[in-house]
Amino acid sequence: MNRKQIGKYMSSQIIKLVILSTVIFLTACDITFKRKNTDVDAIPANMEKQNKGKIIIKSKTVNKGVFNKKDSHIINSFYADNSNEKIRKDMSTQTKLSKEQNSKLVIGNIVPRDVQVIPLPLKLERILSALPLQYLRVQIGENVILMNVKSRKISDLIKL
Repeated sequence: MNRKQIGKYMSSQIIKLVILSTVIFLTACDITFKRKNTDVDAIPANMEKQNKGKIIIKSKTVNKGVFNKKDSHIINSFYADNSNEKIRKDMSTQTKLSKEQNSKLVIGNIVPRDVQVIPLPLKLERILSALPLQYLRVQIGENVILMNVKSRKISDLIKL
């Protein structure tokens, strides 16, 4: 293996370690994330109610994986708050990007393997709405990104 291949391999291992440690931490602290359901008769977006009261599952999910207005406002408010400024600076310096790397962070592109991603602070993640399992909110440099975990495709992006 050459140095570039080793670097890519190590980056993927670090990401796996971060995700695994987050899951272990959440499990150890007995933290669960639940969706808020205000409508009693509401059914999930990937299900459809038929006339006879049966529920069938549609083949495609409706969730497009984008930040809603409430989450965008909460994220911007969290990082704008003076008490959280240290968190923002620490995370920004840990995931500092070159101009070339920053230009590649566009909705629809894939997050390069050589870019370090950090999950959002637990303090912030707790007040945001629940996400489907295939999505993860991360911070990269001065950006908060909603990305698909498996494909690393950027679904949405907020510039701080």
